[in-house]
Amino acid sequence: MIISIGKKTDVGCVREVNEDSYYVEIPQQVDAPSDGFSMLLVADGMGGQVGGKEASETAVDTIKAHFPKGVEPGEDIGDIEELIHSSFHRANQAVFEKGRTKNADMGTTLTAAFIRGETAYIGHVGDSRAYHIRGREIGQLTEDHTLAEDMVRKGKASREEVKDSPMRSMLTRSIGTGEEVTVDPPAQIDLQEGDVLLLCTDGLTNLVEEREMLSAIHNTPDVQAACDKLVDIARARGGHDNITVIAAEFGGLKRIRGLGIRAKTVSVKRLKRRRFLIASICILVAVLLFLAYLFGSYLRECWVYEPPLMQEETEY
Repeated sequence: MIISIGKKTDVGCVREVNEDSYYVEIPQQVDAPSDGFSMLLVADGMGGQVGGKEASETAVDTIKAHFPKGVEPGEDIGDIEELIHSSFHRANQAVFEKGRTKNADMGTTLTAAFIRGETAYIGHVGDSRAYHIRGREIGQLTEDHTLAEDMVRKGKASREEVKDSPMRSMLTRSIGTGEEVTVDPPAQIDLQEGDVLLLCTDGLTNLVEEREMLSAIHNTPDVQAACDKLVDIARARGGHDNITVIAAEFGGLKRIRGLGIRAKTVSVKRLKRRRFLIASICILVAVLLFLAYLFGSYLRECWVYEPPLMQEETEY
């Protein structure tokens, strides 16, 4: 299947330095054979302006160095799941050692898609995400390693309750913050013609909903235009974090124009004004309904007919 790539990273509207890193590797052939090898990586660094950038770059460079280069069609690269685990552990060790050398707390998220033939394997630590799009459906392939997600998984809170909680940004697992790291078993996806893999950092997912990602993919001419649009949406909504997104389209997606909710670039100020206007209208309607109730009660009292009291006739 031909692999089409879209990618974009942006510092956002608040941060001074982009601490995200990403990498894309696809076979040299224009029409990659079914047993070609591809790799997509995104990482969101932590540890301050310099430390965070260095952490994410170190993790990405370690994965790139650990995976075999120039894999030929039909060449065996061994157990790819074990390769993912070992590369993530090496990335963790590299970031941890660099932080210890600099006497600094350094860490990063790391989400990777390794594509071998028509199968994708997803490696993941942290709260960056990988999504799989097929036709009208979008599904999250990774699980956020955060306090909020832990509470949801343990039944202590609903996903709606933690939607805007600060715990969404509190990581329970990351690359480089400890000598050891737990890596989940890689998710495995059998790819079909028209599938799309989308990897992104939380600078996107905190501001853009899944249905809007699906809509952007279907309502733009190609995956590069979709990535550009998604970053523009996140920036228009405040862009309070670095934003990175990679989209890989396998074969030709049959785009469904108008599918889902069309993503609109609504600014934060406009959004606040709209909410204030809606709230004002609701209050006004409530006041009018209350006044109508009082007026109705008054009219009912006026319309009640009370016959005059009859006095007994007095005989003279």
